[in-house]
Parts: sequence; C-alpha cells; structure tokens
Amino acid sequence: MNSPKVNKTNSSNSPKVRNLSAIIAAVMLAAVTLFQAGNVKSNDLSNKEVSTMEAELIAEIDQFFADEDFILEEEIYIEMEDETAEEVNIFDADNNIFASGNPANDIELRKLVNQADYISSFGSEKYYRLSK
Repeated sequence: MNSPKVNKTNSSNSPKVRNLSAIIAAVMLAAVTLFQAGNVKSNDLSNKEVSTMEAELIAEIDQFFADEDFILEEEIYIEMEDETAEEVNIFDADNNIFASGNPANDIELRKLVNQADYISSFGSEKYYRLSK
C-alpha cells in the first residue's frame, strides 16, 4: 500500500500562519477594547457636564425663589385661586339676567346656582337659567 506523501513545506508554514493570525486577532481585540474604553470615558465626561449644568440651573431657580417673598407652594396656591375665579350669569325664565358674579364670594349667588339649570359656559363664565 502506498500512502500519499504529505507536503512538509506547507505543514511547517501552518504553525507560523496560526501564530501570526493569533497575534493579529489579539492586537485587534486590544484595539477594540481601548476604543470602547475611550468612548465610555468621553460619555462619562459629557454626563458630568450635564450634571454641572443641572446643578447651576437648580441653584439659579433656588436663588430666584429665595429672592421672592413667596415660596413655591404659595405661588402654586395663588395660581390655582386665579384659575378658579369664575363668573356666573343667572337668567330668569324670560331670559333676562337675574344675577351675576363669583359664587365663591357670594353665598346667595351660590344658592341660586344650586337651584338653576346649567346652560353653557364660555371661557371662565358659566351660564345658568332659573326654571319656573
């Protein structure tokens, strides 16, 4: 039986090629790792800059409210009171205006609103009609 001869020149180059391939792969892996590490560090720096900007804005807002006589909760309550100021117009059965004003300030007007039928509203004004 004749066995085929193995080409010894190719087999001697094979370990060199494998070593060279392993070295190239290791260098590429190191390069990718270094680039990723640099990218993470640059992202951390930009986040710190944003944090510094946020801290400056918070300090500016705190200073604004410290300069004012009102605290934040009082500002919110004042805005809510302004929004709840409503005007009410109450008409009689003949469509003549019977009463108008803010029911939060007038108890008699509030009683009339409770007795009247709701017609419509426009902006902050509400319209009611007293039935017979």
